[in-house]
Amino acid sequence: MVNNYDDVHCGGHFRSAVIYTLNGGFCLRISGALFLTILFAVGYMLYLAGRDATSSLDAVAAVATDLREAGVTGRTLDRDLALQLIGAMESLLDTPNTLPDHIADLKTIAATAAAWADAAPSPSPELRAAVAIRKAAGELRAQATRPSTAHLMRARRYLEVASDAIQYGGTVSGGPGPGLATDAVRDRLDNLQQSQQERYQELDEELNQQ
Repeated sequence: MVNNYDDVHCGGHFRSAVIYTLNGGFCLRISGALFLTILFAVGYMLYLAGRDATSSLDAVAAVATDLREAGVTGRTLDRDLALQLIGAMESLLDTPNTLPDHIADLKTIAATAAAWADAAPSPSPELRAAVAIRKAAGELRAQATRPSTAHLMRARRYLEVASDAIQYGGTVSGGPGPGLATDAVRDRLDNLQQSQQERYQELDEELNQQ
């Protein structure tokens, strides 16, 4: 399904790396560094509330740009590839029993989306789409290890957000394309949280294999 891309190979579907919200006894824990980053961003936004609107929005956009994931090399979002990955994950939604066979694929998708998010402008439809793709891959990976209808519902919603952002974001015909600096901060924080969740997902999978 996916052609001409070194990091993604579909053997019928795709390859990926993901995010995941741990359920069933596992609590989501945000690292101290991430917590401080979020606290700083929220506090700075509150501080800006009393300042001139234009300068405040510019400053918020600058904060969003700085909220990037360490160790990720940015790559410009490939629109056609992104739509192919969305289609591949939509196909998996129809066959959730096959998800355990595609965990490696979902990891690759999430890693690709992380690179897209890193390179995306703040704010932008590309950033919104990249984060949504990463979150959708995470929900499908979660479904593979801890099945729940909620994972499938959230994955479908994230895929719709990603598709709308890619196809309609920033155009006159409109979609829900993000255009506010506050949207960028939210997307950047979501992306950082997904990075943390992926680490806990790895631990959960290792425990399940024991």
